[in-house]
Amino acid sequence: MTAGDLGNHRRASAAVRCGLHYARRMPSARNALQGKRLHFGEATLILVTAMLFTAASSAIAFATKVGCTTTEPGAKREWLFGGRYDVVPCYSDLFTMWHGRGLSEHVFPYIHGGITPDGNLFGGVVEYPVLSGLIMWFSALGADTDGEFLWHSLLVLAPFAFITTILLALLTRWWVLLWAATPPIALYALHNWELPVVCAAVAGIAVMAWGCSADPTTGVRRWSVRTTAIVAAIPLGIGFSLKIYPGLFVLPLMLYVLTRGEAADRRGADRPRALDWLGAGYVALSAIVTVAATQLPFMIAGFEGWKAAIDFQTKREANLSTNSIYYWGLRFLTGGETPAYASIVDVASPLLIIVSFAVACFLGWRAYQRDGVFPWLGVSAAMLAGFMVFHKVHSPQYTLWILPFFVLLRVRWWLIALYLLADLVLDLTIFHLLLNYSATTRTWVLVGVNFGVWVHAIVLLVLIVAFVNARPREPLASYLSGTLPPPGPLTRLAQADSSGAAAWLGSPTLANQQVTLRPLALADAEALGTVAGEPDLYQWTTGVPHDTDSALAWIRTALADPHRVAFAVLDADGRLVGSTSFYEVDEASRSLAIGYTFYGPATMGTAVNPAAKLLLCDYAFTVCDAVRVVWHTHVQNARSRAAIAKLGAVYEGELRKHRRFRGGWRTTAQYAIVDDDWPASRERLEDRLAPV
Repeated sequence: MTAGDLGNHRRASAAVRCGLHYARRMPSARNALQGKRLHFGEATLILVTAMLFTAASSAIAFATKVGCTTTEPGAKREWLFGGRYDVVPCYSDLFTMWHGRGLSEHVFPYIHGGITPDGNLFGGVVEYPVLSGLIMWFSALGADTDGEFLWHSLLVLAPFAFITTILLALLTRWWVLLWAATPPIALYALHNWELPVVCAAVAGIAVMAWGCSADPTTGVRRWSVRTTAIVAAIPLGIGFSLKIYPGLFVLPLMLYVLTRGEAADRRGADRPRALDWLGAGYVALSAIVTVAATQLPFMIAGFEGWKAAIDFQTKREANLSTNSIYYWGLRFLTGGETPAYASIVDVASPLLIIVSFAVACFLGWRAYQRDGVFPWLGVSAAMLAGFMVFHKVHSPQYTLWILPFFVLLRVRWWLIALYLLADLVLDLTIFHLLLNYSATTRTWVLVGVNFGVWVHAIVLLVLIVAFVNARPREPLASYLSGTLPPPGPLTRLAQADSSGAAAWLGSPTLANQQVTLRPLALADAEALGTVAGEPDLYQWTTGVPHDTDSALAWIRTALADPHRVAFAVLDADGRLVGSTSFYEVDEASRSLAIGYTFYGPATMGTAVNPAAKLLLCDYAFTVCDAVRVVWHTHVQNARSRAAIAKLGAVYEGELRKHRRFRGGWRTTAQYAIVDDDWPASRERLEDRLAPV
């Protein structure tokens, strides 16, 4: 016989000896303990849900583009084509790069190319930083048609979307669905090569979260402020070599290290901290070394081709295809795309971008002086917003850049909704405009484009300020402050359930020859309301119901208490004669109290109460492995104290002002039986119940 079998045998023997039985629907102690566990962890649920949405969005992105591809090697369509009533006309930067940048010939980028005087790239040069060009070239390997290139690109780019989803899920829990379940991934996953750069930016933030987070075993920060920022600068430097913008975040990261990080690191509230210039320099050096490691090989192997990508961007004009505020605003003041218009844009765009960066850093510095913490994440997002609104190019796919910051920071919901609505409207109208930009262009197209451009611009201007003042979402906020995060909503619910009395004790039905105890239910209200006799019999017990309404209130209160399991007490004839409860149930301490007990006058002094206590105590000690059962009663309630003492409970003293009682306070007499006492107490109760 195993130890487990022996334990079960002993429990069964005790049940037979006491003449009691437990209904089959009563959970065993082991099952009650297992009931508190999450069988499907919240983190797993979040990740699976978010990954499924990401997969669906990526599949939609592919489905909307694959119909635009060709199946014959060398076949080529117009760079933009579609019918008048197409929701999304056929366009993707992937196709234009395939046919126009040497990808179809599998030319290694930058090494052998350059730019012509009129601004045309040749020899494998693409107009993006070197790592984006390398990803394009890699995606083209083995492809002979633009359709195959699209498929290869999906296989290369989708992992970046999934990695971003995983990181955002770990940093913000369910807020990740703003990234995974909104339209931008479906619209832009295969529109351009934005997913790797977004992944690099989020990875830098994730490194900061990991390094700043508290080690759950020690409670202290995992890495120093310097080390964390130096490591985080590496993915940001990689992002710079993908699409530039993550490199912007190095500046606020340097300011964060310069001010020595979180307020908890302050050396004294009465004096300012010394600025960590050396640490800030290390962060800059880390980013510079990373950028140099990715850029120098291309610069050395083909400087002209490497430089051509930069020259292309400097020569790019703010025309119809750029969706910028300059084209839809300044152009009308200069009489069109005149030389004056081009000159103003070339000066205003970089100048306003620099001003927006300065404003973001200034606001961040003010927040640091106010709160003691430089909000590097909010300043990073604000700088990105300034870059997007004032740059002379504002491609729709840039929404993927800013979307993670909507997830990470507590931005007002209506700003997020307005931005995403404007983005959707812009994407569904701009390509119709490019297909038919003439006097006959339908009004709804022009209105849609202008709505998208100007709503984007206004929201981005608001976000320059809002981002700086926005707090990170949980658990990111706790990670960045070096504290342990609060549990997620589903985990909190599970913990509340697991800490409830029923998680340990279950809801058993207990019976012996004298009484049956079953879970109290609202349907018992009418019968329970007729049990109690004259109020004088219950002068030491408050709240005893005397009618159906008060009984309903009694039962509702009992059922709403998570630390109480209430029973209806039935006599041998099946009549409801009273109620009793387990309460103050503490599974961690393996202790509980028995109380809230009252009976009708005819039941008092009979075998009902000792029989009920035998059932309750034997269940608590023998089945649920309790170590302590407690009774509380008014210190002046001599009848109740005598009844408790007859159970074998040991008097432990008085608890002064223990509970509210009839407008004042009650001194409570406390009694208890512990597991060591239970065998002797059980024999005493069995003897009392034995037939004479």
